[in-house]
Amino acid sequence: MITVITFNPSIDRMYKVNNINIGEVQRVVSKNATAGGKGLNVAKVCKILKENPLAMGFLGGFNGEFIKNELRKLDIQNKFTKIEQETRNCLNIIEDNKVSTEFLEKGPIVEKSDLERFENDIEEVLKNTKILVASGSYCENMPIDYYEKIGNICRANNIKFILDTSGEALKIALKSKPYLIKPNIDEIRHLLGINIESREEIILSGKKLIEMGAENVCISLGKDGMVYLNEYNVYDVKVPVVKCINTVGSGDSTVAGFSVGILRGYKIENLLKFANACGISNALNMETGFVDLGEIDKYQDLVEVKKLS
Repeated sequence: MITVITFNPSIDRMYKVNNINIGEVQRVVSKNATAGGKGLNVAKVCKILKENPLAMGFLGGFNGEFIKNELRKLDIQNKFTKIEQETRNCLNIIEDNKVSTEFLEKGPIVEKSDLERFENDIEEVLKNTKILVASGSYCENMPIDYYEKIGNICRANNIKFILDTSGEALKIALKSKPYLIKPNIDEIRHLLGINIESREEIILSGKKLIEMGAENVCISLGKDGMVYLNEYNVYDVKVPVVKCINTVGSGDSTVAGFSVGILRGYKIENLLKFANACGISNALNMETGFVDLGEIDKYQDLVEVKKLS
């Protein structure tokens, strides 16, 4: 089973307006509300890929109930830990000229007792978990080393830990030797405090992350593909040119592809093609955290994987 942790999910609310005039009443043309958060996107794509993921994390209040109900509609099982404070909202206002303005709430404050109950909840699912994905930011008041703690739990239970986060949380979590991390170039620059431009510099930065503890490193390069490496090998991945509709969630869809492919035992070249095809498919669709199985079949044959060492 794939277990997916989203500590700080949200209701993602989208308003479409003609244009924003500051200081004036704005008339909304259309609106939409969905269960959001990086980990929830991963879970949704895993479900489309015909796996049965388990979603976990923290939920509270009316917003938390809304998210649970949305997951039920998608037939995604969940074991969220209930908290007193309200789960956050994230608002995206899109104008006719496609300019997008986002307002992101910090999220609820999590107490020590909430963490203890979460740890009890996760203990109950470890036996059936083969892959554990943790994705996104912490809630307020969470220890900065909490992903490291999750990683150590995974290692003690022979669970492959896939981590998609950034900054100090990622740096500390590397001590737990996660099975796979997926930083982008900007996140690596910030993490290592270095400038990265060339493919060679990208590879060297990946090797540094392996020295810091990661078993496998997937460095996302957007339309330029990715570099994937571990202690033994380096792979350069090129993706086909496509006309993107919505790239939000493509990284999460790629993580879902990795999770499913690893669970199924795909060989590395096939794994890289499959994961990248998932990211491409998300970019071809308006809905975030959505992939089309036909598109995945098509584009994984067009992804080029070259073993460099």
